[in-house]
Formats: sequence, C-alpha cells, structure tokens
Amino acid sequence: MSRLKLINLVLVIGLGIGILVPVATSWWYDRDRAGIALNALQAETAATTQAAKTYHFGLEQGVLSVIEGKPGASGQVIITGLDVEAWPKEMLEMAPKVEFYSLDEVQSFIDTVNEPLWRE
Repeated sequence: MSRLKLINLVLVIGLGIGILVPVATSWWYDRDRAGIALNALQAETAATTQAAKTYHFGLEQGVLSVIEGKPGASGQVIITGLDVEAWPKEMLEMAPKVEFYSLDEVQSFIDTVNEPLWRE
C-alpha cells in the first residue's frame, strides 16, 4: 500500500471517529436529560396540585379551627380545639381573614402569636 493511500485511510478513519463520537455522546447526554426534564415536570405538577389547597381559621366560642378552603367558605376541618384565650384581641380579629397556602404557614402563624412578645 502506498504512503498516500495509508495517509488517506488514517484521515478518513480519524474523521469518521471525530464525527461519530460527539454525535453519540450528545445523544447519550440528551437521553439522560430527557429523564430529568420529565422528573421536573412531574414535580411541578405535584407542587401545583398541593399548592391548590388553601386554609383559613374559623373562630367559634373561643375555639379556633383550621379549615380547608378560602376564608368565609365552608370546608373540611383539619384541626380544631386550639385555645386562643391568651391571644391578643387584634390577632383574634385578624385570624379568620387570613388565607394560608400550606399547613406550615398556619403553624408559623400560631407560633408567632404564641410568642411572649405579643403578650406584653
């Protein structure tokens, strides 16, 4: 085989490998990324269905209840029997008007009101 044919063969093989490797690796990368995008989409869907729930307080005879739904609407009672006799009057007036988007926010509101700072 002549020297020129050997150089041409090496160049063609090198060029073929140089083209095929990046194409194969980009396909491999895209295949893994598609799964990540699908998982992100599922997580976003789950977050929107959980975020659709809202909560509010219902106050009846000094007993506070956490109710599912918008303020003023009747819904499923989540928690009842919260004693609010020690709460400041302003907080008791405000509590039924506030809308919460998670039970963590409800707990945070209750913890804030129960802090000694408000009782002074």
